[in-house]
Amino acid sequence: MLNAVFVLARARFLITRNTFWRGKIGRKISLLIVFGFVVFIAFLLYNFMQWSVSGLTSPRFVEMLQEAAREQPELGIPTDFAPFLEALPSVALFSALLFLIFTSFGSVLSSLYLSGDMDTLLVAPVPMRAVFIVKFFDGLVIPYALLFFLLGPALLGYGQGMGFGWPFIVAAIVVLGLFPLLPAGLGALLVMAVVRVIPANRARDIAGVLSGLVGIAVYVSTQFTSHLAPRVATVETLDTLRQLDMPLFPSALAGRTLLAAGNGEWMTLLVYGGLFTVISVGVFIMCLFVSERLYYAGWSNMATQSGRVRRRSIADTRPTATSPLVRWIPEQSLSIVYKDLRLFTRDLRNLQHLIFPLVLAGIWTFNLITGNNPFSASGSSDNIQAIGALSAAGISFFVCLSFSSAIAGPGIGREGKAFWQLKVAPISVWRLLLGKFMLAYLPYPIIGTAFTALLIVLQGNSFIDFVYSLTLLLIIGVGTTSISLGLGAIFPRFDWEKPQQQMTMRAGCLSFVLYMGYVVVALVIVLGAPALGELVEGFDLVFSLISWFLLILLTTVLTWGILTLGATRLERVEV
Repeated sequence: MLNAVFVLARARFLITRNTFWRGKIGRKISLLIVFGFVVFIAFLLYNFMQWSVSGLTSPRFVEMLQEAAREQPELGIPTDFAPFLEALPSVALFSALLFLIFTSFGSVLSSLYLSGDMDTLLVAPVPMRAVFIVKFFDGLVIPYALLFFLLGPALLGYGQGMGFGWPFIVAAIVVLGLFPLLPAGLGALLVMAVVRVIPANRARDIAGVLSGLVGIAVYVSTQFTSHLAPRVATVETLDTLRQLDMPLFPSALAGRTLLAAGNGEWMTLLVYGGLFTVISVGVFIMCLFVSERLYYAGWSNMATQSGRVRRRSIADTRPTATSPLVRWIPEQSLSIVYKDLRLFTRDLRNLQHLIFPLVLAGIWTFNLITGNNPFSASGSSDNIQAIGALSAAGISFFVCLSFSSAIAGPGIGREGKAFWQLKVAPISVWRLLLGKFMLAYLPYPIIGTAFTALLIVLQGNSFIDFVYSLTLLLIIGVGTTSISLGLGAIFPRFDWEKPQQQMTMRAGCLSFVLYMGYVVVALVIVLGAPALGELVEGFDLVFSLISWFLLILLTTVLTWGILTLGATRLERVEV
């Protein structure tokens, strides 16, 4: 087994090395820049922790604490920070343990079951345990990188600030090397059990949605730091964090191992370090024993699973156009919209892109209700109310743009290698672009209308302000949707392997530049012309009509031009 592990690990290393050396120069430079940035961050963490801990343990700081405690005894200021500093490694490792627990399921699932070389490895003449070991540690590359480049420098800086010697450095390296084994091992056991019941792709989608919800919960909590900080930043909170140093947690065992190594307490180091090592290595060995049967059984189930085929008649597979709203739309374009909506709902990971704008919209709405709203109708001038209506359109535009990007993505690029089917189908390029445009523009009249009306009501503005905001939103939505769809057609990418690779770098960069330029010019037209009208008495309405005419003209020219270029480019694509 060890020889097979060596052969597989060496092959993986050679593939990674050759991929780097034979890659494009731009990719090499980008990776080197990222590596240099990570090293710089690690250096800053090391120096910051060393400076902070040295300052907290200095006699001058202790004297300041004692003086503050004498002057304000009611605050309960501690005069000795040593107990809190001793619990700091356990608290930091506990945070890292939580992060690894939340991320280990998805990373281990992807490496064990969803990697592209699994079919070849599992039928190769190598032991199953060797494949499990190689794929298990392959999924821990990123966690190890985060631990050694972020948490590692912080721990070393902490040790230098506390005055610890080389035993602390050695213990820190060993602890960080063993630390991911426990959460990743438990995640592997859970993955091998879940895959026997749920398909691996569906389990990945569920894990992705849950991870997105956790990330959004963290983001939401950061938005209310001004309300929570006065209640959290207390001495009682520090005492509560010290409870994480209890030996019941594996992170506390690792933290006390580091302290024992730094203080030269060899018996304590042997006890806590031995317990931590036994627990971490024991969980990994348990995974190794059960992988002989569960791992192969889960993969074989995944290979033989197939969804239930639902037979549909020809009429069920074609959208009806009996409604007066869609009767004028070509049937081929409606078919494209119908197809993309069906494909979007099949992947649960797409929900992550929809949850974030909804949560962000909820936060903004909450702040609008509870905070001091400077754009309310009561006691405000007409200009202030106009700016309030414009802010409602801006918030609605962000939410609709997020929904549009999640539903439609880069447009044509989402077809991938299956684009040849549309290329040889009896559908023109313009009707294909029309279907993609309708899907990407769909959130603006539906979600935009509802959210704009809600914000206008909360701000106490008039119906005229609602019409103004909604009209501006719908017009700018046409322009931004055309930019995204047109650039995706001008610079398409059909050979992507991951959904993150659907849009080319040129299309992404140009989209951002054109977005900003178009929105800025549109706002200058909408706000500038009425401002000029105020300088000329009696011509307010004339300048307002001129501004709307110029905005519609700009959007029409932009939409026609960029979609024409996209259609021309798609006509020349060879399949």
